[in-house]
Amino acid sequence: MQPSLTSHERTSDEAQPLHPLFKSALTFLGLALLLAASAFVIRMDVIYNQSGIGENSLVEHLQETYMFIVAVLFAGVGLKQRYQRGFTVLISAFFSIVFIRELDSVFDQISHGLWKYPAWLIATVAIIYALSHKETTFKPLINYTKHRSFGMMLAGMATLLVFARIYGMGDLWQSIMQDDYIRPVKNLAEEGVELLAYSLVLFAAAWYCLPELVKKKQ
Repeated sequence: MQPSLTSHERTSDEAQPLHPLFKSALTFLGLALLLAASAFVIRMDVIYNQSGIGENSLVEHLQETYMFIVAVLFAGVGLKQRYQRGFTVLISAFFSIVFIRELDSVFDQISHGLWKYPAWLIATVAIIYALSHKETTFKPLINYTKHRSFGMMLAGMATLLVFARIYGMGDLWQSIMQDDYIRPVKNLAEEGVELLAYSLVLFAAAWYCLPELVKKKQ
């Protein structure tokens, strides 16, 4: 006959399921705060930027900031965790290219389409490095796809590359507003969705990278 559980053991077993629930609640709270901050910036742009959301708007600058932070986070993981270096070089390079693409208006002041050249350079160097260090590229990449944050990263990227592009098509908004078509309204909708996508990407990157950054070097 099995001995009955002590009061302490029963309490411990009953309390254990609360731990993942608590972590989930913190994850939700963090994501909610980030999305609220992003939405607040959109509101500030609408109220104080009377000319609409353009290249020098708060929303555009926040998008650039988010991509810069994501690129730095993955680069930081690569610097600290050598066994992930090839994988993180690829990911950091990708988001660096997205960051450069967001700065296309700055590069265009020098020469139209100039942003493509540093983007191609970064992509080429990253791919060469990753392929020449396969042991730190493919296995960490596979492990990353199993991380809980990967689903959110996919959602953010799909929203950015697919939904935002289709949702922001001019003919869609022209057919809705017809003779009352107002381009700043279309820009607001498109850039707002893009900022949502960037927010999801940033949160997913922080979810994965911050614990890796506080771990001991490997």
